[in-house]
Amino acid sequence: MKPTYSMQTVEVDEAVPKSRRVYFEVFGCQMNKLDAELMLEGLMQRGYQLVHDPEEAGVILYNTCSVRERAEERAVMRMTSFKRRKKEEPELILGLTGCVAQHKQEELAERAPWIDLIIGTREFDRLPDLIDEARGESQSILATEMDSPLEFVRQRNLGPQPWHAFVSVMRGCDMVCTYCIVPTTRGKEVSRPPEVILDEVRRLAADGVQEITFLGQTVNSYGKRLGAGVGLDTLLRGVEEIDGIHRCHFITSHPRFMRPKLIQAMADCSKVMNYLHLPVQSGSDSMLARMKRTYDRDFYLKCIERLREKMPDITLATDFIVGFPGETDEEFEESLSLVKEVGFDSGYVFQYSPRPGTVSADHLVDDIPLEVKKERNHLLLDALHTSGKARNDRFLGRTVEVIAEGPSRTDPTRWAGRARDHRIAIWPACPDDKAGSFAVVKVNRTSAATLFGERVDGPSEKPILPPEVR
Repeated sequence: MKPTYSMQTVEVDEAVPKSRRVYFEVFGCQMNKLDAELMLEGLMQRGYQLVHDPEEAGVILYNTCSVRERAEERAVMRMTSFKRRKKEEPELILGLTGCVAQHKQEELAERAPWIDLIIGTREFDRLPDLIDEARGESQSILATEMDSPLEFVRQRNLGPQPWHAFVSVMRGCDMVCTYCIVPTTRGKEVSRPPEVILDEVRRLAADGVQEITFLGQTVNSYGKRLGAGVGLDTLLRGVEEIDGIHRCHFITSHPRFMRPKLIQAMADCSKVMNYLHLPVQSGSDSMLARMKRTYDRDFYLKCIERLREKMPDITLATDFIVGFPGETDEEFEESLSLVKEVGFDSGYVFQYSPRPGTVSADHLVDDIPLEVKKERNHLLLDALHTSGKARNDRFLGRTVEVIAEGPSRTDPTRWAGRARDHRIAIWPACPDDKAGSFAVVKVNRTSAATLFGERVDGPSEKPILPPEVR
């Protein structure tokens, strides 16, 4: 079995006892992936080794996500599958970490008493000690304090791509979006000091990392409580001075915090990728008010206008929710019209489902039939694909520089890479292709999500932007 998120590992060392072999599966967002890497690094420092087969492991961990019910239940059910093995091998350590552990700690301890560890989002730095403690316990250990200071010093990149690394700049969220469980599972915003973050980036660069992604629940609100003048722009300008890093971007942003000095730093810094993921969730003012997103359609459009004024060819991605309680046909049509007005390059659409503990689940009626949610999902995706195809067609006949990532997932005779604006490019495999290296691709075909072409020599070109797709 292969983990959902394949962290770097080596062949199993038979000298490492089974009790020190860990199988780790990760669900959910990029922050969950990074948290798993940080947990693994702490374990490796204590002599543990990652394996990709749970049968070879003496410690089995699932880092969980609460944003959607399916991911939450899948993690719990997979852990349930080890119930018989736990009975046969009492020394086996089973652990749930992350958002589900934080959100449903007491329910999990009662529902699955064979789970040894239930570790929340602010105590995973204690994992090695908690495993040692669990070996002598007969009941679940809960470590879910939200006020615990999460402390770690990251020395290396353990992600699946040696040239790319996630870097956490902040944790938690102070927003009150009515559909979102994140403030409950990850707590209030806490920003890391800029000098600590930039030192981490320098270590990663020395380890061969060329591209970094800054992470935060509302990443562009970074700097709160750190003092006047400290913001995400501070980090972007700091990365500009670090040798070895060629690209930098950040996710996920909130429209409320797209301030002028951040946009200016994005435009000024040559290493910042020409890309922004800026979730809008709905094009309707009344829907945005019910979601408590703290902005309206006009505010969002002004953000887009300022971004394109400074970076005319910026790639814009977004998120929408369909079927939120009370969404009328007219309100949904406003989301469709926003796609046309903005001209997004890509986007994700999610069908609303109530998450226990959120305001919308506790106080609003989930009154939109599933069939209507599915239809709206389909219509909005179609609109986003049409917009994305028009945006991608600008690149026909032109060249783009990409970082080669490896063989295409759907066709191993082709290679895939990402351009500076985060677009995926596909080309026939060449003998010179090497993961992590730069390549130039001349585009001869496009889809809504992908550029297709041939690898060529020479510099890349900026696309020509007709007014209708700016």
